[in-house]
Amino acid sequence: MKKITFYLIAFLLMALKIDAQDKKITDLNFLYVDEKFDKLVDKSVSLILNDTYKRHPMPYMYAALGLYEMSKKPEKFSVGEKDTDFPKPLKDAQKYIYKYLKAEVKAQKYFPDYESTIGDYQEFFIQIADTANKLGQHLFLMEQPRKAANEYKNAFKAIPNDYVLLLWQGICEIKSLNAVEGDKNVKEALKHIDENYKPSPATAGVLAHGMLILEEYFTQNGDSENAAKAKKLVEVFKKDDPDELDMKKMEERKEKAKEKDKVMKKFYSDEDDEDNVEIKKGKVRVEGAEEADKKLDEIEKEAEDEN
Repeated sequence: MKKITFYLIAFLLMALKIDAQDKKITDLNFLYVDEKFDKLVDKSVSLILNDTYKRHPMPYMYAALGLYEMSKKPEKFSVGEKDTDFPKPLKDAQKYIYKYLKAEVKAQKYFPDYESTIGDYQEFFIQIADTANKLGQHLFLMEQPRKAANEYKNAFKAIPNDYVLLLWQGICEIKSLNAVEGDKNVKEALKHIDENYKPSPATAGVLAHGMLILEEYFTQNGDSENAAKAKKLVEVFKKDDPDELDMKKMEERKEKAKEKDKVMKKFYSDEDDEDNVEIKKGKVRVEGAEEADKKLDEIEKEAEDEN
């Protein structure tokens, strides 16, 4: 019932913002409500290739919505494996969110009647961040920090206002011996995270643990100022994760991560996995998606030229 209500509310919100003149966008909304997510992605990509709609934010958003919903239903849709139609639905959903946000910036220039929809999708952004964070933490606990860093990197690109994602990207990069990039990212995150920071529900639970790791890292590197800040923030945010100082419970998390690894693997965007060579090369198995990427690159170049 809750799920049906969510789709209904989403439909009603969009119905108020999408004028009757734009039947093609409205059709995407119907496909979403009807849970025809594979058709939704195909239709969305088709519109992205259309000269009229290539600058419209909504095809990108609906592509992201469809991919994310399919990622949760691998038993129903062809997703998550090398030879499926959508091998990496979460990663691709994040990619389309990023493109949606870029299209939103100048949408009214090309569509004067368009009203920003970013506010309508905050819950969706939280869901994306939550899923990515769980994957990242799982990989981190499985001693696969490079893969974890990649998950956090993809997530932060899509959800650029969640600096806990950037923080953990940096932590994982440091642990995977990419210290230069990792150090840069954790310090950038710390510019935005202070005692007044309001973490997202998706990532609040890993903030204190991250700060605990950074306190030790900065101390070892002789950075007393940042070490002191990290230590202070552990105290501020430990209420969101009471296990972060309990070593026994942290070990239990690692054991649970090992048990879940087989299930979680379908979400990995492992660029070194030989089974995912096409993904490594940047290809997405959505008909027309590669051409859609080129279209967006052209739009971005046109925008730069105009400026």
